[in-house]
Amino acid sequence: MGRPRKPRRQCVECGKELSTNPNAKRCGDCYFSRKGIPSKARPKPTCEVCGKEVSKHAKKCIECWDKRGSRKEKTEEEKRTYREPLADYEEARRIWSLEIGRKNENLKKPPKAPKGNRQRYVVLPDVHAPFHQPELIADIIKREKGKASKLICIGDISDSYAFSVFTKQERVPFSYEWGEVTALLATLSENFPEVEIIIGNHDERLEKRLRSHLTEDMIDAVQYMTGGVLCPLTALAKQFENIQIARHEVPGTTHTVDWFTTIGDAWLGHPQKFSRVPGNALRALEDWLLDVEASLGLDRFRLIVLGHTHQLALIPWRGSSMLVECGCVCKTQGYQLSPRLGGRPQKRGYVWFEQEDGVTDLNSVGMHWYYDIEA
Repeated sequence: MGRPRKPRRQCVECGKELSTNPNAKRCGDCYFSRKGIPSKARPKPTCEVCGKEVSKHAKKCIECWDKRGSRKEKTEEEKRTYREPLADYEEARRIWSLEIGRKNENLKKPPKAPKGNRQRYVVLPDVHAPFHQPELIADIIKREKGKASKLICIGDISDSYAFSVFTKQERVPFSYEWGEVTALLATLSENFPEVEIIIGNHDERLEKRLRSHLTEDMIDAVQYMTGGVLCPLTALAKQFENIQIARHEVPGTTHTVDWFTTIGDAWLGHPQKFSRVPGNALRALEDWLLDVEASLGLDRFRLIVLGHTHQLALIPWRGSSMLVECGCVCKTQGYQLSPRLGGRPQKRGYVWFEQEDGVTDLNSVGMHWYYDIEA
């Protein structure tokens, strides 16, 4: 005869034999009754919409989930919905990625420069983020990625609308604008081997306001906290390994200039010069450069590229040089629609040129005009 079976433990409420679980004190029926669950069986999860039985951790059945649409099935229009203003940089970057068709959200390393002695330079004109047109910048990237050795942002990457002293047509929080600017620089950084930024009059608005409203000691304190800079664009550029701010050192002085740069025999800048007469700003700039080239330590230039005017022009000049206005990639702003009849309608586009050993091939200077893009 075998050993007699040891009697099982019993439920403390109804006396029914319990399972082999050594920690159980009650049977299943008494346990669920004590919890207020009338069913003798353990309740199974159900869809919160239709009540159909679902798996353990699911909240909706497959049919109800499909009707609402999963993330993969959302339309492009649904994906583009966002809060106004943008909450942060991550949201601005998500919207920007949708505009340029980027699928991977992780930042990429800068691409390598094309091989060879011949270098191609692309000039990104006035952007005025957040009033820019992302589809135009996306098109420039599509056309120039893999071909350009360097991208030159010729000023007014940011609009600094919040710091404008002029009458405002709308409210644009600085946090919203800076999310757009940061997303833009991140995109340029990962699509071009080198990026050089010229500081425009809009980019330096905050620095001007600080210097006009704070004492010298306050300025010193702010610079101590920001690493010696007051221009937010200059501080932001330090976050990207292949983005630098234009800096021309004036010989014999401690002064530096950040509103223009030179590449070989090409001069590119953002002077605050505008004229209603086509070509006048270019001619005035060329005369000024001839006057100051010695004092600024500049050589004679064969190519001069002007930002700020939001106009497009290619003018052969003095036999063996060329004057260029490079347009803009921004929307028409409210102040441009005032009854004061000043200026000309802005032209959207960009320019490029090629050099070999620092010498510009003037036949390579090109322009693309987005004449069919609405404001």
